[in-house]
Amino acid sequence: MGNGASADGRGERPDTEKANSRQIDREIQREKASAMNVFKILLLGGSECGKTTIFKQMRVLHLNGFSNEDRDQYRRSIVHNAVDSLAQMLSACEMYRIIHEYVIQEKVKKFQTFYKSIVDNESDIVLTDDMVSTVQRIWQSSTLQLVYKRRFTYHLLDNAKYFLDSIDRIAAHDYSPTTQDIIHCRFQTTGIHELDFTYKKLEFKMVDVGGQRSERRKWIHCFDNVNMVLFVVAMSEFDQCDPEDSTQNRMMQSYQIFKTVVQSEYFKNASIVLFLNKFDIFQEKIKYTSLKKCWPDYNGDNSVEDCTKYLQKQFQRCVSQKQKYFAFVTTATDTNNIDLVFGSAVAHIVNQNLKATGLHE
Repeated sequence: MGNGASADGRGERPDTEKANSRQIDREIQREKASAMNVFKILLLGGSECGKTTIFKQMRVLHLNGFSNEDRDQYRRSIVHNAVDSLAQMLSACEMYRIIHEYVIQEKVKKFQTFYKSIVDNESDIVLTDDMVSTVQRIWQSSTLQLVYKRRFTYHLLDNAKYFLDSIDRIAAHDYSPTTQDIIHCRFQTTGIHELDFTYKKLEFKMVDVGGQRSERRKWIHCFDNVNMVLFVVAMSEFDQCDPEDSTQNRMMQSYQIFKTVVQSEYFKNASIVLFLNKFDIFQEKIKYTSLKKCWPDYNGDNSVEDCTKYLQKQFQRCVSQKQKYFAFVTTATDTNNIDLVFGSAVAHIVNQNLKATGLHE
C-alpha cells in the first residue's frame, strides 16, 4: 500500500489537489476580509480597575443584556459580595480596635461563625431570615457605620453599601438579580472573554482579559489586528497597594503597564483610549487623601479638578504625538456615562481614520 493512496488504490488527481488548495486559499482570504471589517477593541487594565464592568455595560447597551441563566450565576457572586464586605469591615474594626456596641456583640460572633463556615464555599450561600436580620443589625450599627466612613483606609469592595443596603432583597429565595445588581457585582476575571456587537452600523469585537498578574501574560495572544486599545485605570487607587504585591502602589503599577502597552510595537497603529475610571469614588476620596501619596511631585491643590487634570497629563506623557490618543473620565457603573463616553471615543477614532485617508476634512 502506498502512502496517501485513495480507497480504490489510486492517489488523488493533481487537478483535484489544486482545486482543494484554491478552495482553502479562498476560505482564508474570506476570513481575512471578514476580520478586516470588524473593529477589534482590546480591553486592558489592572485588577479591580472596572474594565469588566465596562464589558458588561457593552452587553447592556449593544446586545440583549443578561439571560436568566446569567442572572442565576451572578446571584451566587452577589451574595458572596455582600457577606465578604461585612467580613472586611469587621476585620477593619479589629484592626482599629473599635469595640462593638454591647447589643450587637453576640450578633457579630454569630456572623463570624457563619462566615468561617462558608468563606471557601463556591456554591450558593443560603441566608436564613435570622442571618439576614443579623447582617442588617450589624450593618446598621454605629460601629459599622463608623468603620464604613473609614473605608478608604483599608480594602473594601466598592459595592459594599449597594448590596448590604439590600441584603433582605438579595437573600430572598426567589431573588433574580437586576441589571444594576449585575453591573455592581464584583468577580475576578480569568481567561479571555470576547463580545461581538454592532454599533453605528459598525461591527465590533471587544476582548477582555484578566487583570491579575498571572493573567497579563495572556494579553500577547490578543494583539493581532487590534484597532483600539481601551485601557482602564481606577483613579481611586492612587493611595492603595497592590494586594498581589504590597510594595507596589496600584495606580503607579497601572501607569507602568499603560506605558509599556502604548510604547509596544504591537500597538503602533492602534488608537489608544484611556478611561480614568471610578471617578465617583475618586471625588469622595480626594477630600481626605492627598494625590502626593502616588505622585510626590504633585504641587497643586487637592481639588477634584486640579487632581484630575494632573492625572490626565501624567498618562498623556506616555503617548507619542504620532499616536491617536483619547482620554475620558468615567464611572463604569453608570450606564448613561459609559454609553456617552464610548460613543465619543468611537466617533473620535472614526473621524481620525477618515482624516488619515483623506475622506474627511
